[in-house]
Amino acid sequence: MTRRAAWLALAFHTPLAPGEAVRIARQGGPDPADFPEELLEREACDLAGLEELGVKLLTPDDPEFPAWLLEGGVAPVLQIAGRLSLLEAEGVETFTSIRKEQGARLMDLLDSGGRALLVLSKGMLKARSLLRALAGPIADGAIAVVSGEPPRASWGPIRDKRRDRLRALLTYGARLDRSG
Repeated sequence: MTRRAAWLALAFHTPLAPGEAVRIARQGGPDPADFPEELLEREACDLAGLEELGVKLLTPDDPEFPAWLLEGGVAPVLQIAGRLSLLEAEGVETFTSIRKEQGARLMDLLDSGGRALLVLSKGMLKARSLLRALAGPIADGAIAVVSGEPPRASWGPIRDKRRDRLRALLTYGARLDRSG
């Protein structure tokens, strides 16, 4: 648990440039000894909250972590509710909202048997009601909800920009990795 807490601390609570966090991730990841104990304890509480929601923290330590994600300059951790295989599966559509036109398109896709990724611009601990609303499609493997933001982060315009970069990586990164 301490190692996973250190990944959260590295990704979201250090004054490093994103490229520096990626460099550390490539070189074996964070050392828990580099972080204050109280920060690791707070991150461990967030991990417990994510686990209660059925959300997995995916880090470069995990064999399922798509290595190509580190090339995109996003945080070296992802929170995901749903099947990890949807991150790299063919024919999966990505969405950034369940409101208005996107929401209608997403529901039509799910009703017709399609599969989707929903990429959030807030943390998963702030998305509890959304996760409850999508519990059926998540359990069925039709949708995975993903966030690259701190677990307790609320929405904000800068988070939309990072979410859009993550969405682009999730939409095109796996295909580019497989093609060459």
